[in-house]
Amino acid sequence: MYGKGSGVGPAELGSKFAGATGHSQGVVSALVIAREYPAASADGDAWEPFYEQAVRGLTVLFQIGLQGTLTFPARSISPALQSSSVENGEGVPTAMLAINGLELKTLEKQIAQVNGHVQSEGRDETVSVSLVNGTKAFVVTGDAKDLVGLADGLRKNRAPPGKDQSKVPHSKRLPIFSMRFLPINVPYHSHLLKGATQAALAAIGDSDSSFWQPSQLKCAVYNTEDGSDMRQLSGASILESVFNQIFTSPIHWASKATNFPASATHALDFGTGGASGIGSLCARNWEGRGIRTIMLGNRGEGVGAGKEAWGKSVPFESKWDERFHPRLVRTSDGRVHLDTPFSRLLSKPPLMVGGMTPTTVKAGFVSAVLKAGYHIELAGGGHYNEKAVRAKVAEIQKLVDQPGIGVTLNCLYINQRQWTFQLPLWIKMKEEGEPVEGLCVAAGIPSTEKAKEIIDGLRQAGIKHVSFKPGSVDGIRQVVNIAASNPDFPIILQWTGGRAGGHHSCEDFHAPILATYASIRQHPNIKLVAGSGFGDADGCYPYLTGEWSEKQFGLARMPFDGFMFASWMMVAKEAHTSESVKQLIVDAPGVEDGQWELTYDKPTGGILTVNSELGEPIHKVATRGVKLWAEFDKYVSSSLSLQISLEHAF
Repeated sequence: MYGKGSGVGPAELGSKFAGATGHSQGVVSALVIAREYPAASADGDAWEPFYEQAVRGLTVLFQIGLQGTLTFPARSISPALQSSSVENGEGVPTAMLAINGLELKTLEKQIAQVNGHVQSEGRDETVSVSLVNGTKAFVVTGDAKDLVGLADGLRKNRAPPGKDQSKVPHSKRLPIFSMRFLPINVPYHSHLLKGATQAALAAIGDSDSSFWQPSQLKCAVYNTEDGSDMRQLSGASILESVFNQIFTSPIHWASKATNFPASATHALDFGTGGASGIGSLCARNWEGRGIRTIMLGNRGEGVGAGKEAWGKSVPFESKWDERFHPRLVRTSDGRVHLDTPFSRLLSKPPLMVGGMTPTTVKAGFVSAVLKAGYHIELAGGGHYNEKAVRAKVAEIQKLVDQPGIGVTLNCLYINQRQWTFQLPLWIKMKEEGEPVEGLCVAAGIPSTEKAKEIIDGLRQAGIKHVSFKPGSVDGIRQVVNIAASNPDFPIILQWTGGRAGGHHSCEDFHAPILATYASIRQHPNIKLVAGSGFGDADGCYPYLTGEWSEKQFGLARMPFDGFMFASWMMVAKEAHTSESVKQLIVDAPGVEDGQWELTYDKPTGGILTVNSELGEPIHKVATRGVKLWAEFDKYVSSSLSLQISLEHAF
């Protein structure tokens, strides 16, 4: 339909394609499309050879269904097992169970338990992960009753809907995932269909197999297991490879089958799934790689809708690596600078010092950082009235003694007593001509409506930017909503995670960014800043270039725009921290990234987590006093909470 609507034959349309593949049985359709066809001529229908090959493709697909069913006939399952799955929203049990949102290592651990039970019964029908559709998207195959057991085991360790786990350390949280049985009674892509390939080849026969030769392919067709180019196969027919791919070989969809060359710019989804088909899955897997997925079956609106393929100009996707990768620029004075969206906003290096009470309360330290040419936040937490704020800004201005150097205030949104006087004061000071440049809304994210009210006031006064410090995925998404509602105002999103030196969340540093990076980058007014144990060039560089997401998770590069240094700045020469405290900090040995959560339970690397006066977790050097603090948190606070609960109960 697309070819005829475009007024071209299969040869002309196929010449536009550099490669093809298909999900599971879709690889047969990919082979039909990728075949070399004669050029269109004035005589006859140019599409007739395509129709003939399509019929041969239907024959192959018929044998896939027939031989799969003969090899693994339908099996009965008890009503009790059926009702268990249906009642839990997983559908009627079949031989294929889709699981989305769960990490592979967690899934494999439960599969091992199920297979132990299967083998104890003397059966070899073990359960296996047969389709890897994404980093957390899998299809498991096996006997339906064994898959019900797998689902039951996984369900026991799944977070209940709506459960708040924000105060639970990331590694100790119950996973959030979904499961559903696919309406397929044959366990394709598993060892349970061993022998089906030989049966299908015998049924097809040599005469029909001759129409499936590697030399007849016009473009690459990628093997769904290993991503190899099927044109390179040896032998007269590629049907054996096709049957193996579908009957017994696992699919590695994102990492192999669709790991297209870096030169790829567009992908056409010829499937019938529309916005819910395989094209949507590919679009998620390709985020940031610069591949625009156009779903011809999607008749709706929005990104990737089928109508994009019919327009005069086809939209392109940007590559995160190209768009946000740091660059070197030379200014008129001959100096070379690091150029990122953050540095362009502030005209300063992509390094900043976060607001901390009491470290960045002191004018001496704040002015030293500003004079060195870096961005720093004046901590509002150490200023309790208008007079103190005005005096501090005047002192900083005097110490810096350079025109054009502005001050940014870090204001605690959670502390409404300070917030209600500091925000209007900061706006007023800007209107009076004071060197006020920006505002950081710390310790809480306002609603979209409240944030718009804040930003409108800042914009009207001439304040240049606002920062937010989300502590979770929901917090990040709220900042994204704020950015979408204020597209013309610069927003600095400061992400620190749980490894941060002072106040910290219970979050892993990477997981929330992996979940939200695409939505963050949809808004060019967001400048993304990382902070969480960064302290040297070697540690920052992979996050500046985006290599971290590629090397650790196999995803598109996700560069950050800048870095925030905070707690470790307390040991700087210019900091007003006492020498003895500086020495305590320096002497703390620290730990590797994977061990920081141990600070919740015991001193780890010389650090302990306690509850601050704001009721939030904070890292402290594990001195005798801090250890006593932790004891109070554990015993006294819990006893008071219990006492209060009992008083309310009676």
